[in-house]
Amino acid sequence: MFDVSLLTRGSSATPPRQADAPHPPASPPATRQRRSRWRDPRLWLGIALVVGSVVVGAKVMAAADDTVGVWQLVHDVPFGAEVDATDVRVTQVHFGEPAVAGQYLTSDVPIAPGEHATRDLQAGELLGLASVSSARSPLGRQLPLGVAAAAAPADLRSGDHVEVWAVAGGTDGTPRARGLPTMVLPDVVVLSVGSSLSGVSSDRQVLVGLADDVDVGGVLRQVTGAQVVLVRLAG
Repeated sequence: MFDVSLLTRGSSATPPRQADAPHPPASPPATRQRRSRWRDPRLWLGIALVVGSVVVGAKVMAAADDTVGVWQLVHDVPFGAEVDATDVRVTQVHFGEPAVAGQYLTSDVPIAPGEHATRDLQAGELLGLASVSSARSPLGRQLPLGVAAAAAPADLRSGDHVEVWAVAGGTDGTPRARGLPTMVLPDVVVLSVGSSLSGVSSDRQVLVGLADDVDVGGVLRQVTGAQVVLVRLAG
């Protein structure tokens, strides 16, 4: 007969324990392939920019220091007037080409005595070689004129070009023959403008330059006993 106890014992028996499944091995940490810093093109680009900036800056500084001292006029100098050390000052100028610098009077050479302006020179102008000449001034004679305050521009100054007119009838109150105004000199340079003349408060002395070919006697005949009027020329 069938043994029930065996069946019971067999059904209650604990099933055999299975062995634990093995764990998969841990993944190794990811490693990033590193490029050498010296092989990084960005590093070399940065170095090139720094070096380029230093070189350019050095060239700019060197160019800024490469200047030449040149004589510069401190005020207007009329044509024919003498130019000396009191008329100029030193200014540093950078010239792109040495040949250009050679066209100006440099401050390392003093202005020689007897130099005259070969044309009207303006304040602030650099003194060029052709601007002055040691030859005899083309305005070899200087004529002083007594001019009433109302007979010339109030701001008349040296370097201005004027017409000289003579108007019959003086300013001393004595009657004189009336006549038409006469142009005495068509274009002369004002060399200096003085203050009021002593004893004649309304007049001032104006010194004008005359060329050698001017008939001084004729000029004096026309202005003597007449009122002198100066008309400034534009330009």
